[in-house]
Amino acid sequence: MSAETHAVDTLLRDLAGDPSPSSDDVLAGRRLLASAIAAEARPMVRRRSLDHAWWRRISVAASAVALVVAVVAVIGLLRPQPVTALGELAHVAERVPPVALSAGEYLYTRSVETQLIIVTGPEIGLMDREYAAYSLPLSRDRRVDGRGEVYEEVTVGAPVFFDDEVEAAYAASDLAARDGVGTTEVSEFTPEVTVLGVRNWPTDPGALRNAMAAYASNQGRAIPPEAALVELAGNLLRATGAAPELRAAVIEVLDDLGVDVTAGSDGTGVAVALDYDDELRARMTLEFDDDANLVRDTLVWLEDAPLYGVPAGTAFFDTRLSPSRVVGSLTQP
Repeated sequence: MSAETHAVDTLLRDLAGDPSPSSDDVLAGRRLLASAIAAEARPMVRRRSLDHAWWRRISVAASAVALVVAVVAVIGLLRPQPVTALGELAHVAERVPPVALSAGEYLYTRSVETQLIIVTGPEIGLMDREYAAYSLPLSRDRRVDGRGEVYEEVTVGAPVFFDDEVEAAYAASDLAARDGVGTTEVSEFTPEVTVLGVRNWPTDPGALRNAMAAYASNQGRAIPPEAALVELAGNLLRATGAAPELRAAVIEVLDDLGVDVTAGSDGTGVAVALDYDDELRARMTLEFDDDANLVRDTLVWLEDAPLYGVPAGTAFFDTRLSPSRVVGSLTQP
């Protein structure tokens, strides 16, 4: 204790006295001291420190998790999404410039087709059969001018038969003349409203699929909805004058249908196929070349059709198309 402190204490004792504490004062002092010691001994400050550190660790961990999730989400957005074969084909179709015809020019398309013809037994002269069938090949050369006028030549080939009885009955009937076998028919006409003209088809794939589904549902076709969409897609892609954006959107609709995607029948391009149940199990196929042109459209029966005398694998129709091109006359091939 310093001299100054001792002098102050002496002065205070001289003025106030220096009474001796009673036993009650000593007991009260001890209680206060014990309470103070107990308070100092409680780990309140440490517990608060530990609790704060625990919550801080949880907060840091949660922030880290949130950061990782955000980084993964950003990486997912930045990472290029897988491009499907049909998706790439849609990009190709969209980049094809639209056709612009000048006066005296025509858009020329050639197709080679096979159609399954079904007739009644009496119609072909087979009274003991309910139906008979044969395949009829034909070629179609079509030219369309800038006004939409169509100039068409159709040549009918010799039919293909599935059994000798039907072939003999056909030869004895007048069906060959009715089918126009061996002839070429030339016609000029303004087509009725095609599938392109029935509505303003959107070019957004989602909106287009909805519009196609609505249109197909009103056609009275007793086939599954997906098959009706593939069929309509083929009609839209074959239609003269379909804009590149619409063709691309149609291909994207096909990509969204879950169709089987393979190489084309000649090993090139892209083919999409859909199997479904109609009167018989059937397979619908659309084939595209590398430039996104529709080059083949087929419907094949996958099982025997004894009612018609047709074996499995027979094409109900098979259309092979050459890519359209601009020509300068009605006679230019």
